[in-house]
Amino acid sequence: RPGSPPESSEARGKRSRFSRSSRAGLLFPVSRVDGQLRRGRFAGRFAARAPVYLAAVLQCVTHKALDVAGKIAKRSKQQRIAPAHLQMAAQKSSQLHKLLQADVLRNRGRAVPRRRRVASPSTKKTAGTKRRCP
Repeated sequence: RPGSPPESSEARGKRSRFSRSSRAGLLFPVSRVDGQLRRGRFAGRFAARAPVYLAAVLQCVTHKALDVAGKIAKRSKQQRIAPAHLQMAAQKSSQLHKLLQADVLRNRGRAVPRRRRVASPSTKKTAGTKRRCP
């Protein structure tokens, strides 16, 4: 490079052409996990292998969750994994349930599987008082 000082052949050889993720054989980004660990200030110092290990753990948990959710989606004859499938995967797999504490996630958003309604006459009365927004 024109602006930088000349590098010796040893310095050029030390610099890796491969990312840390590819060297570790991972799909999850080790460098991004490293940045999040540093930005989070969880510890003053940590080993060079810590982000590699954490990225591997995240990849393993994600693989397990998506595998179980994919099987649930296939059983319900759907081609896409919906949030409800992930929720059921967290409830059905004992390992994921213990890790994610699925009890906390139960009533948040539409992740709970919806029950199909049976055709029946509506019993709600719509006439009456109007609600005001507070």
